[in-house]
Amino acid sequence: MSKRQHPDEYEESRNYVVDELALNGGLWPVRMGRLKAGPDYRFPQRMIDYYALHFVINGKVRHRYGDQHIELTKGDVFCAYPGVVYHHFIVPSGQPLEMIWVSIDGGQTPLLLEKAGFHPSAPYILGMIGKELETSLIHLFSQQEDNSSRRQVDLITAIYRIFGLMIPQKNTEEPDAGPAGWIPRSIEYMNMHYTENINVQDVAAYISVHRAYFSKIFAEQIGMTPIQYLQKLRMERALQLLQQTRHSVSEIAMTLGYPDLYSFSRAFSKYYAVSPSKVRENTAKSGG
Repeated sequence: MSKRQHPDEYEESRNYVVDELALNGGLWPVRMGRLKAGPDYRFPQRMIDYYALHFVINGKVRHRYGDQHIELTKGDVFCAYPGVVYHHFIVPSGQPLEMIWVSIDGGQTPLLLEKAGFHPSAPYILGMIGKELETSLIHLFSQQEDNSSRRQVDLITAIYRIFGLMIPQKNTEEPDAGPAGWIPRSIEYMNMHYTENINVQDVAAYISVHRAYFSKIFAEQIGMTPIQYLQKLRMERALQLLQQTRHSVSEIAMTLGYPDLYSFSRAFSKYYAVSPSKVRENTAKSGG
């Protein structure tokens, strides 16, 4: 941790060396800090190879990124993207500049930023910081500084929480975007839960569409009914498990949500015109 103290001013930053646990996740902390500074404070020009969110808690600051700039004030947030030269300038306003920054990296970071509303061409959001978000940001500095795995998990959890507060909440009263919106959602739901013995009514309830209408439109657009799509997912997975694992046919039936061996074997035999046991036998003969 580094600190610079002046009367009524401060600057504090913390650097993190992430462990294997964090690196195998979707995002991890790189650096974070906070400052309170008067109009004479000078920021260095920088270019980084990670992402840095700057939260304006008080005062005014001008951010220059590439050949563009934006003036931000209390409640606004700016994101510095990798490979872009940026520079901060305090704007005199009668209030000291108070700012918190959180630097992060990881495969999920670009998507999380996009969902929150940040884009490289417009890397800022006005009026983002509410009381709950500000409290969460301040909480980042309330715990003892260390690089332990537990502390890193706490930090990662806190950063996800911050994104959760920044990502706009969908208005459930707004009408869905029609089939173009709920067909992909239904497919995502089935792809994730087909082994849990779900049925078409479960899928229709998830997307809030009448079962009969859902089945009709799904069949028109996908070329098969939702029942057939669920069956396709289960049978393809069954074939894979029979050919690539040593699980018994009963265990595979249970994995795919069938109530018993008989119902699974009957469905498989009807779909592939061959029994599960015969597939297993043929795989063994071929050395699979």
